[in-house]
Amino acid sequence: MDYEFYGLHVCTEGDKAHAGLFSAPEGASLGMIDVRTAGADIAEQTVSKQVQSGAGAKLRVQEVRKSAAALEVLQAGGGLSARTVFERKGGGVGVYTEIVNLSDEEVAVENVSAVTFSAVDALCAREHLYLYRFYNSHHAECQPRRLSFDDLGLFQTYHRTYRRILGVNAGSWTSKEQLPQLILEDAENSRFALLQIESCGAWYWEFGEDGEGRVYLTLSGGNYQHTGWMKKLKKGECYATPRIGVCFGNTLNELLAAAAAYRRAVLAAFPADETLPAVFNEYMHLSWDSPEEARTLRLAPVAAKAGADVYVIDCGWHDEEDGWRIYPYVGKWKESKKRFPHGVRNITDYIRSCGMKAGLWIEPEVAGALSGVTYPEEAYIRRNGKRVCASNRYFLDYRHPAVREAMSAAICRMVEEYGADYIKIDCNQDSGVGTEVASVSAGDGLEQTSRAFFEWLKNEREKYPAVIFENCASGGQRLDWLSLSQSSLVSTSDQVDYRKYPFIAGNILSAVLPEQAGVWSYPYVLDYLPEGADTVNADSVAANMVNGMLGRLHLASDLEKLDEELFALVKEGVAYGKSLAPFKKIAAPYLPLGFTRFGAPLVAAGLKGEGRLVLAVWDTAGAGKAEIPLAGLGALSVKTGYPKNYAPACELSEESLSLRFGKVHSAVLEIEIAK
Repeated sequence: MDYEFYGLHVCTEGDKAHAGLFSAPEGASLGMIDVRTAGADIAEQTVSKQVQSGAGAKLRVQEVRKSAAALEVLQAGGGLSARTVFERKGGGVGVYTEIVNLSDEEVAVENVSAVTFSAVDALCAREHLYLYRFYNSHHAECQPRRLSFDDLGLFQTYHRTYRRILGVNAGSWTSKEQLPQLILEDAENSRFALLQIESCGAWYWEFGEDGEGRVYLTLSGGNYQHTGWMKKLKKGECYATPRIGVCFGNTLNELLAAAAAYRRAVLAAFPADETLPAVFNEYMHLSWDSPEEARTLRLAPVAAKAGADVYVIDCGWHDEEDGWRIYPYVGKWKESKKRFPHGVRNITDYIRSCGMKAGLWIEPEVAGALSGVTYPEEAYIRRNGKRVCASNRYFLDYRHPAVREAMSAAICRMVEEYGADYIKIDCNQDSGVGTEVASVSAGDGLEQTSRAFFEWLKNEREKYPAVIFENCASGGQRLDWLSLSQSSLVSTSDQVDYRKYPFIAGNILSAVLPEQAGVWSYPYVLDYLPEGADTVNADSVAANMVNGMLGRLHLASDLEKLDEELFALVKEGVAYGKSLAPFKKIAAPYLPLGFTRFGAPLVAAGLKGEGRLVLAVWDTAGAGKAEIPLAGLGALSVKTGYPKNYAPACELSEESLSLRFGKVHSAVLEIEIAK
């Protein structure tokens, strides 16, 4: 029997269950989930593949329950029961699996897939199947590449292959190499599917061939083979996998719209950030790690005049060490008397007197090895009997009450004593595979500690409902949707060169909602200027403002040094960006040129909805002209939203928008479209 559920298919043949992505998987050889346990037979000749495990093969369908909102498949066999749940969420479906040990013996579980899709190439010749991998790194976040299965090595040989295409992460930085999401394209039938693994820790996905030469896709959290994850279940104990989000579309832009709707449906509520206030953070191209009282007193009224609603003092408001060596000393979270001789509260009160909320930075998951802060040994991430140490910093285990109590006291001090209305939560180090403390495997420890940290953070948000909490991880090294769903405001990158930011901003809305996506804008910067320019000019200022226009503006740099004309350009940009706030919360991403990449001469990204397209365009090569395809949109009119005084010349047709730039080579355009 075939059960169709919002684009997904579950097929029961006899008492076996199979799942299909684009079509019903009749005759599939792989079960809907894979469960691997220690000692059970593995039918695959290479155990690296996370399919055809003996425990999973013993599962038999007991019941299928279907409603408008959910589809549940209950299976049992071999001493285990499994419940796989498909839930309708906005524009997509969330999938997860729970397993329970029914036997009298303890079971060591080495893998549980949230779902395994069989025969993803059933409707499409292998040469027309494409994978989008979302490569990610520091200063180079969210860089998708469209790759054929043939080029990735999973070409058709008409013989059994051990080759896989896989994505994997082990460690607390979930997106240090690539995002835990992928897009599968059936180019033959113009079908797209986006899948994201919602795990703040280990995650794994794998394409391979089953025994019949058909392509499968399996997705999970951690597993023993690749991420050091293993879980022991006693009789009656349960384990639930991370959720997998699945969305569909007939075009890339349809797909991204569905993904945005899905993400909004699972996003937590953040009343403190409802209006999407503009943020000034004095870190980038200004204070860096060395804020000081006099500078903040000087810049706060300037930021307020520019239109900022929040003023953030980043790393360095604490401790007495010089900024360039401060990180191994963090952990006390007490104000610096050297940098703020009259106290941090004096400064935050002054910021509020300027009409802004006051923000402070904290990195709560580490304690510097040179900080003098000590916890019980069980309160640290430990492996092989020793604390894990990286860059002279230890990692804290939020399962331990001493950690939670100390960090809750730090947040309380920041809010009630130092006057923070906004707290930037940062994570600048990857802890690695996990911890052995109170865990049967390092990967199990990582999963437990990650969950404990986010539970603690949720409790802090509930204690201080008027405080905005930002999520940052050395820029965008934690762009997994579990982390993102718990944050109203997210740092997308620590990119320091505004000329490179379009290559990030042009893609980032495929992973982060526009109302979340914090983007740095540093209009006064002399280190990175267009060729031939000897000082900051309208072109560089406007480019910085356009970078942050579609997301959340993180304004920075020494704005006081801008002349009146350039400061007015900043002020105009802040005001226009804030005017888009209600639209950002309902609009879908729109990429008329598709995904961009570093070095692209032209970048375009927009927000689409309710008869409106707000389109950012960057002429990064300085060509002076651009052609943006708009076929099928029903574009009716166009005007420049920003910058008004340097508007490009526009010519609109049914098929495209032609632009001619003058002094400024980036702009945000307002296009009226057919609803």
